[in-house]
Amino acid sequence: MDHREFTPLEPETLFYRPATGDDLTVIAEIESNSYPPDEAASPENLRYRVENAGDYFLVGCSAGSGPGGADEIVSYVCGTLIKGETLTHESMSTHDADGDTLCIHSVVTEGGHRRKQIGTKTLKAYMRWITTATPQVERVLLLCKRNLIGFYEGAGWKMVGESDVVHGKDQWYEMEQSAARFRALVASTEQD
Repeated sequence: MDHREFTPLEPETLFYRPATGDDLTVIAEIESNSYPPDEAASPENLRYRVENAGDYFLVGCSAGSGPGGADEIVSYVCGTLIKGETLTHESMSTHDADGDTLCIHSVVTEGGHRRKQIGTKTLKAYMRWITTATPQVERVLLLCKRNLIGFYEGAGWKMVGESDVVHGKDQWYEMEQSAARFRALVASTEQD
């Protein structure tokens, strides 16, 4: 995958880059603050994703807004590849580099930065990154709770239905985005 730099969506403030091992402490803290304990990915699972599926782990950073003027991670999206067209507990536990379906595990915005459309921007940057750099990806799937269905539909995702995956106490819903559709959208905006 091409690890090129991304042009900030908001000059001098928000930019995107692949996650690194050095980011894991911050990412794990944001993850644990964003999900109930029975749903948050463990630091070990996050490390596995960075080390084995790093080409599918993007962080959003606010330039110069951290302590001492450092860049601050404010959002991230991570996923792994699977073979198949639906998500299972087993398929979500591994990364198959030959897979053609991308399973998104987390779309997270740090608590103090929510309600600023950073999550939407990060998800769109992620989809642009994945669909332009990995032609093998045919579809992108994710699970969400009922209260987030509208968020994902607003970003162009389609409802597949209730998921059989059990993770925590709430019902999860599977949603899908066609990589071909998103590639066409990216191509049309680049031509404008």
